[in-house]
Amino acid sequence: MTNPEDPYWQNPLRYDPLGRVPPPEVEPLAPQSPPYTPPPAPPPYRPPVNTLATLSLIFAFLFAPAGALLGHLGLAQIRRTGELGRDRALVGVTLSYIFILLAVVALAGWATLAGSTSSHRTSAGSSTAAAPPPPTVPPETIATLLPGLDALRNITGDANLDVGPTWNSPGRSPDDGSIDRPECWESIAAGSPDAYTPGTLAGYHAGEFTDTRSMLKSMQVIQGVAAFRDPGAAQAQLAALQSGWHKCGGTTVTVSAPGGQPIPMSVSEPADAGNGITTLDLTPKGIQVRSARAIAAKANVVIDLNVSASGTTDSTLPRAAAVSIANYILGKIPG
Repeated sequence: MTNPEDPYWQNPLRYDPLGRVPPPEVEPLAPQSPPYTPPPAPPPYRPPVNTLATLSLIFAFLFAPAGALLGHLGLAQIRRTGELGRDRALVGVTLSYIFILLAVVALAGWATLAGSTSSHRTSAGSSTAAAPPPPTVPPETIATLLPGLDALRNITGDANLDVGPTWNSPGRSPDDGSIDRPECWESIAAGSPDAYTPGTLAGYHAGEFTDTRSMLKSMQVIQGVAAFRDPGAAQAQLAALQSGWHKCGGTTVTVSAPGGQPIPMSVSEPADAGNGITTLDLTPKGIQVRSARAIAAKANVVIDLNVSASGTTDSTLPRAAAVSIANYILGKIPG
C-alpha cells in the first residue's frame, strides 16, 4: 500500500504529464462570528415642565393675582433648576396682568359712575331741603365766653382772686420749666402749644386768675377757649386732646422748674364729668397742691382749663371748680 498523503509518492491519479505541480488543497475557512453591533443609545434627557408655570397659566383665567404670583415664582424656579416652561410662565404672567388691568379699569369706571349718580341725587335732594348749618362763634368774640373775675370768685369760693395776664395764642412760659415726657405737656398744662396744630386755629384767648394774698389756702385758674373754622375741626381737636390724656393718664411724670428740684407728678386717668366734659387730676408728690384739668367742645369752640388749689390734699375742690367753669362757658355757646 502506498500512502496517498506521502508527499514523495506520486499518485498516478494526480500525475500531470506537463509536469505541473498540482494546486495546493485549500482548507475550508472556519465560520466567522457576526460583526459587533453597539447597543442603542438611550433617549436624550428632557427636563420636566415647571409645575408653577402651568398653574400660572391656569390661574390667569381663574384668579389673576394668583396667576401673576405663580408665574413669577415659576420663572424664579426655572432659572435655578433649568426646567422647561419659561414661555408658559411668561404667558401666564402676561395674561394675569392684562386681566388685573381690565378689572381695575372696570371698577374705576363703576365707582365713577356710582359717585356721579350719588352726587346728583344728593345735590337734587339738598336743593329741595337744605339743613341750616350749625351755629358757630365768631373768632373775634370768643373772649366774651369766659367768666369774669366776679363769676370766678363765686365759682371757686376764693374772694381774693385777682386778674392776671392774658394771651391770644397758645404758649408756654420759660417759668414752666421742663418735663421728662414732653408729649404729656398738653395733659398737665392748659393752652400748651404742643396740643394745637399750627394753622388750624381761627381764634384763641386765655387768661390767668391767681390769689396772691392768701398764704395758706389759695386758688389759681387758667381758662382758655379756642375757635376753629367749623364744629368738625373743634371735635377733631377735642379727640386729639383726649387721646393725649389717655396716653399719659395713670402714669407719673417729672416736672423740673427753673432752679428748683424735680417734682414727680401723678397723672390720673381721664374721667367723664358729664355734659361732654372730661377731667384729669394732677397730684405732685410731697406738696400740698392739687390741680384739675378740664376740656370740652361745643359748636366750633374747644375749652381748655386748669384749676389749682394750694394748702390741700383734696382734689375734689379744684375738680369741681373746673367742671363749673366749663359748664359756664358751654352755657354761653349757642346751639
